[in-house]
Amino acid sequence: MRILVVYYSRTGITARACRAIADALEARETPSGQEIEVQIEELVDKKNRDGALGWLRGGKDAATKAETEIEPTKTRPEDFDLVVLGTPVWAGTCAPAVRTYCTREAQNLPMVAFVATMGGRGDAGAFRDMQQLTGRQPVATLSLIDKAVRAERQDDYLAKVDHFADELLTALSAD
Repeated sequence: MRILVVYYSRTGITARACRAIADALEARETPSGQEIEVQIEELVDKKNRDGALGWLRGGKDAATKAETEIEPTKTRPEDFDLVVLGTPVWAGTCAPAVRTYCTREAQNLPMVAFVATMGGRGDAGAFRDMQQLTGRQPVATLSLIDKAVRAERQDDYLAKVDHFADELLTALSAD
């Protein structure tokens, strides 16, 4: 069973969450005893999103639902059984780099799941847009508050990640 975790992260929060998901998946076995292989791919936006100006440009691009130029990816989503797409929530939607990836790879995506990290809300809009862009209904979604991902005590956050990993494996086993 092959799972690809693809994400964009401006501040490292989405990266941290997606690495935790990959770790949780790798620590599990499928009900049938099948081996789980997890690969991670970080999307790299060619537009400078650093600092306050980068944050403002990112918010504007997200609000206008603009795509951006991203570095070529190393993995082919069609070679996997499931692709987990992770994004920060910007202006109530996914980051432009994730929008670009979803549009570019929509025809190559197998089963999908979505992850959103956010300051407080906006995950519903991000998930709706990602579903529309990919043309796929996610088998599971995970919403995480930035503060919880950054926290010293991460019991609640990691419990959500574990539950999400279980949902993914259940969906893959049913397929």
